[in-house]
Amino acid sequence: MTRRLDGAMLRPRLALAALFAGTMLAPLNSSMVAVALAPIQRDFAQPLATATWVVTVFYLTACVCQPVLGRVADRIGPRTLFTAGMAVAALASAAAAVAPSLPLLVFFRGLQAAGVSAAFPCAMIVIRRSGDTTGLAAVATVNTTAGAVGPVLGGLLTSWAGWQAIFWVNLPIMAGALVIAWRAIGPEERRPARGGLLRAIDPAGIVLFAVAVVGLLDLMLAAPGISVPGLCAVLAAGTGFLWWERRATRPFVDVRALCAAPGIVLVLGTFVLFNLAYYGAFYGLPQWLQNVRGFDAAQAGLLIMPIAATSVVATVLGGPLMRRLGVGRTLLGGGGMLLAGVAAITTFTPATPVWAVVVDGVVLGVPYGLCNLGLQRLMYERAPAGMSGVVGGLFQSARYVGAILAVGLVGVFAPIDVRALAVAMTFVAAVVVVVLAHDLRRSRNDAIFSANRTADHR
Repeated sequence: MTRRLDGAMLRPRLALAALFAGTMLAPLNSSMVAVALAPIQRDFAQPLATATWVVTVFYLTACVCQPVLGRVADRIGPRTLFTAGMAVAALASAAAAVAPSLPLLVFFRGLQAAGVSAAFPCAMIVIRRSGDTTGLAAVATVNTTAGAVGPVLGGLLTSWAGWQAIFWVNLPIMAGALVIAWRAIGPEERRPARGGLLRAIDPAGIVLFAVAVVGLLDLMLAAPGISVPGLCAVLAAGTGFLWWERRATRPFVDVRALCAAPGIVLVLGTFVLFNLAYYGAFYGLPQWLQNVRGFDAAQAGLLIMPIAATSVVATVLGGPLMRRLGVGRTLLGGGGMLLAGVAAITTFTPATPVWAVVVDGVVLGVPYGLCNLGLQRLMYERAPAGMSGVVGGLFQSARYVGAILAVGLVGVFAPIDVRALAVAMTFVAAVVVVVLAHDLRRSRNDAIFSANRTADHR
């Protein structure tokens, strides 16, 4: 009897451990490649703007797949989707390591992103089943830590065994998570009716959303010029997406409910801009350190380690800080540090001392932890009833859209002058601060208005 009870207690912990391992793969793989991008570019003899598709396709695929797979997980259950995702990701990682050309590497990176995108929504379902909300904080901590370790691990692996090693290292994690999850996650509760799954995920809306994001990326890659195909894709697909989603029986995104929810669109838009500024620095600095300062991949990874390491500390301390200062003030402070950090990069030259780069990395790491937690808190508070899952997926998509735009700008500016990139990111960070200040003021006014109404009724 005791053995059975021990097993019953152990299974949920094993299930969460497997899911945590799965959720960390997305930030780990997106950050490891930051320092492997220059060696990949050299090996395939491609310009940096072309090589950045190795990063871009990962974010682009995850941007679309996160909310889609959230719907699928609700339909078929977390165990089936998670194990299938890990199997796809493992096969794609192995294929990417032996890819003979850059286009094939980009293709396998997309498959890898599709596979690992199943982990986050599955983790949310299992945590909800368990009723233990501490799992949410654990997911955030694991993901931030993986992002912190990624550049250093990627730099070391690339220096020791070539960029292919950043793909081989995934296999034991993916295989272990797959086996443990299949044994530990409980059986599925229901199966979708024939044809029901396809109708539920709104394929037309998904395609229009994806085309609009690709068009937006194409516009960024063409900067400072204009891409006519990209502009047409954004206008046509974006307009078509909004038109379709307002009329679809089961929309991919319930646009009406989303727009009616006070402040939720502002949160998602701010998160896009925040990640644009942050990832512009995160991906731009390694290229500058390797191509201008002459550091190798391992050294570049160590030099940007303070960004990721500080973000872990800020994530852990962000919760207590918000309880003391409030979400709005914490967000505004994080936005101010983001502005200071990217503005400092505008002064960098080949003669800038290494200690200045390290100090600036510490400054840049704090806002990632604070703003990520703060905006996530606002997202959950403002999400319409019955749309928490969809809004959570869109929140992740907003992160990826910002990162995609940042990678596009890095491909345009970083090979020429990292300071030009920093000027653009400083402008974006300034917009983030203004928006956060406006939202804080609006929230205070709403609170005062609500308090006055309550007093009047009394």
